[in-house]
Amino acid sequence: MKRLTAFLAAFLLALCAGVFAVAEDDEVLYLNLPIDFSPGNEINQKYYLSETLYEDPTLRVEITTGSDNGRLYWIADIEIQDPSQLRTAAAEGFDSKGSESGSVLARRMNAVLAVNGDYYCYNTNSSANVTIRQGITFKNKLLRSPCQDVLLIDEDGDFHGVEDPRSGDIGTEIDGKKIINAFYFGPLLVNNGKIRKDKPPLHMNPNDPAQRVAIAQTGHLKYRVIVTGPNERGSKAFRFEDWREFVAGMDDILVAYNLDGGDSSVLVFNGQKINDPENRNERPLADIIYFASVWPGV
Repeated sequence: MKRLTAFLAAFLLALCAGVFAVAEDDEVLYLNLPIDFSPGNEINQKYYLSETLYEDPTLRVEITTGSDNGRLYWIADIEIQDPSQLRTAAAEGFDSKGSESGSVLARRMNAVLAVNGDYYCYNTNSSANVTIRQGITFKNKLLRSPCQDVLLIDEDGDFHGVEDPRSGDIGTEIDGKKIINAFYFGPLLVNNGKIRKDKPPLHMNPNDPAQRVAIAQTGHLKYRVIVTGPNERGSKAFRFEDWREFVAGMDDILVAYNLDGGDSSVLVFNGQKINDPENRNERPLADIIYFASVWPGV
């Protein structure tokens, strides 16, 4: 009777939150979030099992830290139950240039984990941009040359790297599946399991040590976020080629994409910036990529 009561309570909470659940022997079979700009479910703090681990029946995040030749890094491995849990959000909407602290935006969206996005509205080539977010196309224009690599995320949560696209638009589908999110920054670090060898675009300042950020897919509904440390306060920083080799050398990387870095680099866990812990200041961001729970949080 207690199990039945608990299940009914969770089911009713899920319905109120706009998601659906079917459970058998306490195993969650299906939960999802709407593909829109609404936040994830409210988070129950009991699922933060430590300062580096979150786990509920629909989402698992584990964070490791380390140093590569004096260069600090943070790696977050994420596993979700449904593609809708990988989401994007803008400070004031993707048709705006508004910005705010990444941690504030992450808390507003009930993000378990969040990372800065591609700064969609400050592209170095303002006449070309690809911004598809949560299934809505805001901009979809490419120039002939030079162009930046594009990352597409389809309705199944799978990554598709488009290397050096030349002209026109990127479309709204890939391999017969709807594009939910598209990013125009890059470049790709790994594509189809192989390191991307082409020269990085000049906007990457490839020869300068800098904080760098990447998002990767490692399996079906499995992802990795990698953030490196600053070039001050005792930590070295990655030049671009070393960064690409570092990411490509990790196990299980299928597609890895470089995001905006430098002072925009922010990794938010449990509502707090965790990278560069000696400097809590945050540059205001236009957008974030985040992972949300669909498990009823109350």
